[in-house]
Order: sequence, then C-alpha cells, then structure tokens
Amino acid sequence: MASTESNKETVARLFDAFRAGDTQAFGEMIVDDYKQHNPMAGNGLQAVQSFFAQFGPVDVEVHRVIAEGDIIAVHAHYKTFNSAGVDIFRFNDDGKIIEHWDVLQEIPATTASGNDMFSQLT
Repeated sequence: MASTESNKETVARLFDAFRAGDTQAFGEMIVDDYKQHNPMAGNGLQAVQSFFAQFGPVDVEVHRVIAEGDIIAVHAHYKTFNSAGVDIFRFNDDGKIIEHWDVLQEIPATTASGNDMFSQLT
C-alpha cells in the first residue's frame, strides 16, 4: 500500500510533467481507466494526455499540498490559464492516481478584500 508521503511525491512528479509538457510521463502516475470529474476532459489516461498535449508546457506554481489517506489536494496558480485551482487526486493502493476533481477560478485584477488568491495572511 502506498503511503500518503509517496502519493504526495507522485503529485509533485505530475506537476513537474505538466511544467515540462511531458504527457507521456503521466502513464507512470495515472491508471489507464482513470476517472475524470473535470467537465472539459474525458475519462482515462489517454484522454488526460490528449487534453494536456494541446497546451504544451504549463506554467504552474504549487502553493499548498494537503494530504489525508489516499487523497491529495493541491492549491495552485495555473499561470498559463490565469487561474487559481484546487486539484483533488485519489490514489489506489499501488500509488497511482485513479480519480481527479478540480475547481478552477480565473484570477481577477482586483479582489473585494484586497487579498490575493494564494498568500497566507495569518
């Protein structure tokens, strides 16, 4: 059974693959019958590879990683898409990603609070 720490390392490698535009590397981290909950991408490893292949390297900065059991959540700045995102990944016992959810929000020029979407103020 994969540990939470090894799952966090897998997510770090996945984000490195995003940055490099290396969609072939996804196969080392994602199962073939991966379940996708993002409405813009289909189910399966091939679908996620094809989805990200259209963008090439993705400029993304990870701000937080939260882990519990087989779930890893990542709070990130997707600079390529001018978006803030929270990705949630679920892992199998072999340490591969089997399911993904995300919430994405365009980054506005200003906010009502004056706080940005990434810093920790307290």
